[in-house]
Amino acid sequence: MRRLAALVLVAACGGAKPSAPAAPAAPVVMRGPTPTEYGAALQAIGLDPKNLPPLNKLPPEQLRKVMPLFAKSLGTKCEGCHASSFDVRTPQMNVAEQMWTHFSGNLTLKDGSPLFCDSCHHGATKVLDRSSDEKLFVWMDENYVAKLARKPDAQMPGKDHACPSCHGEPGEMKFIHYWAEGKSFPHL
Repeated sequence: MRRLAALVLVAACGGAKPSAPAAPAAPVVMRGPTPTEYGAALQAIGLDPKNLPPLNKLPPEQLRKVMPLFAKSLGTKCEGCHASSFDVRTPQMNVAEQMWTHFSGNLTLKDGSPLFCDSCHHGATKVLDRSSDEKLFVWMDENYVAKLARKPDAQMPGKDHACPSCHGEPGEMKFIHYWAEGKSFPHL
């Protein structure tokens, strides 16, 4: 009788086998910042890559031309940031606007080359391997502190470019969560 009940259950479920466990996430490959590859594209739409205005100040036609560069830089499509309606604010849109302001707007490479989304993202949404805080801190110091510089008019705390420039004092590693919620990070 039990065997018959098991056969009926298997038949009712279409004989489906249990689904395979989810594949582990691919490891994040961390790459240091590089000059943007989109300098000419930004200039072609009337933007100076070394002096980008606040994102919310771009006219709609210029903003629509910048958006594909965001998508390419992060290796995503429009839906990676936008909801079904482009008018609905999402956490990803909040983060993109803050990164534009605080990173592309306030920092350059040490040689003065401009930064844009692709400079750090290199076609990937996730750019930091958070499996080891110690290794991450060393990598960030070697890449984001040692290879980047503040623009002369940067709106950042402190005098020199250092960890507190982005993370505040004391350091807050997850400040992007503030931005995702549409809040200002208290230290910037």
